[in-house]
Amino acid sequence: MAPRLVYDGDCGFCRYTVDYARALTGNRVEYVPYQAVAHEYPSLSTEDLARSIWFFEAGPNGPAASGADAAFRTLALGGRPGWRGAYRHVPGFARLAEWGYGWVSRHREGWLRVARPLFGQELTPARFERTADIVYRGIAACAVMAFVSLWLQAEALIGDRGVLPAGEFLEAVEATFELGSYWYVPTVLWLGLPFHWVFAFGTLCAVVALAGKLRTCAALGAYASYLSIVGVGQVFTSFQWDAFLLECLFAAAILARSPVAGIWVLRLLAFRFLFLSGAVKLLSGDPVWADLTALTYHFETQPLPTALAWFAHHLPAPVLTVAVGATFAVELVLPFLIFAPRRLRAVAAWAFIAFEVLILVTGNYNFFNLLTIVVCIALLDDRLLRLRPMPPQRLRRLGARWLAAVLIVLGLSQTAAAFAAFPNPAGWVRPLRIVNGYGLFAVMTTERRELVIEGSMDGRQWLEYEFPYKPGNLDRVPGWAAPHQPRLDWQMWFAALSRPEYDPWIYDLVFRLLHAEPAVLKWIDDPFAGEPPRYVRIISYRYAFSPPDGVSPEPGETRGEWWTRSDPRLWLEPLVRRVPRVTHDPLEVP
Repeated sequence: MAPRLVYDGDCGFCRYTVDYARALTGNRVEYVPYQAVAHEYPSLSTEDLARSIWFFEAGPNGPAASGADAAFRTLALGGRPGWRGAYRHVPGFARLAEWGYGWVSRHREGWLRVARPLFGQELTPARFERTADIVYRGIAACAVMAFVSLWLQAEALIGDRGVLPAGEFLEAVEATFELGSYWYVPTVLWLGLPFHWVFAFGTLCAVVALAGKLRTCAALGAYASYLSIVGVGQVFTSFQWDAFLLECLFAAAILARSPVAGIWVLRLLAFRFLFLSGAVKLLSGDPVWADLTALTYHFETQPLPTALAWFAHHLPAPVLTVAVGATFAVELVLPFLIFAPRRLRAVAAWAFIAFEVLILVTGNYNFFNLLTIVVCIALLDDRLLRLRPMPPQRLRRLGARWLAAVLIVLGLSQTAAAFAAFPNPAGWVRPLRIVNGYGLFAVMTTERRELVIEGSMDGRQWLEYEFPYKPGNLDRVPGWAAPHQPRLDWQMWFAALSRPEYDPWIYDLVFRLLHAEPAVLKWIDDPFAGEPPRYVRIISYRYAFSPPDGVSPEPGETRGEWWTRSDPRLWLEPLVRRVPRVTHDPLEVP
């Protein structure tokens, strides 16, 4: 005989919650209103039956439980054993749960009026099968974009004749860390494999994942391949979105085994990423965030603006001030709705997605915004997406759930580490990049310094190298690159904030230009048509968006249609291409 749950059939809140329990347990529990079976329980008064739900394990004379205990026993039969475990084993939890149950029971109608706007007219268990499928394929799609974009540039960046050769980097790491090298730089390139093979395998895994095949293996294969490339990419793969993609690919492997566990790992990742992005802005003490003027600088000074950034930059100051306030609301307040009921969580999800779309159309952040949108979809469920659930699978993937629990704990530790110093266990797995710290634009750049590389054959006439996406030609429309990331263009933006001695990779780039390296010149417009220049130098200019028509130029300012530039400074003095001379000892006998 199936266990029976007896409830008040005249109570709307009771019927509302019983529908949820019935959807969980199916035929494993019989649900009946006490009005129909009160005569079967002579030991219980009508007041007892009306005041609380009752759970009977085996007929009227079997063991009985009421209140929170009855609710948790029922949920355990529906595959939710955690609440009953806490009720039985966590000190003080049972007393707190019974007090809470009694308080809700005395205010049922009020709670019904609150619950329906938050959870819907019908309370049903959240299903994630279709949502997990969309999120999984979305992560895979972003991985394909990332692999292809980086693969196209790999020869110029980390090839044997690139700016920072991967082979030389691994030799230096091994000389420094010896056996520890394999942990500090986890990459299959230690085996001597050509990095093109790693790109090919990773791209194949991402494509297989996008097709929905071999899901766990495909996600782990893409993760291991991208980790191998990021490990040797040095400054060119040190971006937050590279770490973000790795964390998402690892979570996708869990998602493939257990949709519920994977969804919650991604929800916590969304919380960490968004909340920390807002927190670092306040913790940095940057005055332009404090006085809400940050966006009067952002659109102009961000690494690779789009054409729409010009228009956003010229919006009225009050509009930009309100937008900064909205940014803080999205990043500091709405993330807590990730843990709220279904409809509030949906409000947060759509707000995050709209926020990311606005960033996407005004700045070139490659696949980053698309990947963030995919992660935010994990805040929804099949019902909110109006999707029919897949037939539930019986295997519960216990290993995936335990791994998800470990990642959640590490993620919470990583979040807390932004506010207090303590031994952070997330640091133990830092080389694997499965739990990362985040925080975008903690300090807003208020002036755009742009580096212009110039070459010369004679030291008198200098010609400029033009990058395809970063600002250079003042009349060129700010281009669209996403989801591609031109990593040389990006790295030039970071270098402009520093000095050559703090960005030594710039000397490697200049060396390649002095020798007209074809792999590098593939990504830079060469004014010398493949001939190696004699000299290369770098000039730092103050770049700004051109003002609307009718504004007079400033003294010393060169103005184009989209950009102006002024205040030239020598950033890197001219470097000379050395031509080796062959000399003979005059005493040498032929």
